[in-house]
Amino acid sequence: MTHNISARRGAKIAVFPTLVLLILVAAFDNQWIRHWRDGRGAEGGNATHSWIAGPVRGLSALAWRATKEAGEPARVFFGMMAEPVITVVLTFLLLMVVCRGVAARRGRWTLFLGSWFVTGVAAAVALIAGSAIAGTGIANGVTDGTGNTQFGRGDIYYTLIAMGLAFGLFAGWLVGFVAVLVYGSTELSEPMSTTQEYEAPSYADYTSSAMSSAAPSYGASSSEDYSFTPTSPYSSEPAAGSHGGSPGYGAYESEPTNTTTELTPPHESDPYGGARPY
Repeated sequence: MTHNISARRGAKIAVFPTLVLLILVAAFDNQWIRHWRDGRGAEGGNATHSWIAGPVRGLSALAWRATKEAGEPARVFFGMMAEPVITVVLTFLLLMVVCRGVAARRGRWTLFLGSWFVTGVAAAVALIAGSAIAGTGIANGVTDGTGNTQFGRGDIYYTLIAMGLAFGLFAGWLVGFVAVLVYGSTELSEPMSTTQEYEAPSYADYTSSAMSSAAPSYGASSSEDYSFTPTSPYSSEPAAGSHGGSPGYGAYESEPTNTTTELTPPHESDPYGGARPY
């Protein structure tokens, strides 16, 4: 029987990949290395066709700033700050869901692919939510520039979803790898609770059948009468079946009789022929 990961173990597995994702977003997407990111991932630059241009652009989708720019609306700033926060929190929750469907043994590939996928889903949802808060397209790489694309446009949703999935493509493998490491380290510590149904031994059926056949049958037919009717030892006729009007009890008819029984001695043979010597 296959057992899935317990809730406690799933929470432990989800915490560490989420912390790694938080460190990645805080270290790579902050405002202090923005110039480095723009130099390696900007389209039309010297590194446009390099191997790192695509990953840098994908990982820059959740770029955030700790300070507001001059003349920037407050809702745009809060929307930009909400995107990485929502991504981290939603990734943790989705990892919890993934862990509940992973087997407690030999579930590494399922956990790895599931963690990789939910990272992109969480980033896509976070970009849409952050743009909804700001009222405009908030993402590093929007076609018309951050803050210049109205959120009501239909094509902005597809753009934000594509950018979120691109972030998950390059960051999700790291989340899945850490989840598998934690999965392997907690595999031996989780108790395996198995519930097995009790199966009666083979001789139990023989014993029960023998006992049932040896036991007296109490379900006798109603036509069988087990009542006892006493009879008089001095009479060959059975006594009446009722006594004093109460059925089921044997009774004797005791009527007083004045009879005298005459006892006669037995006649003995006389050897003298009736003559006595006296």
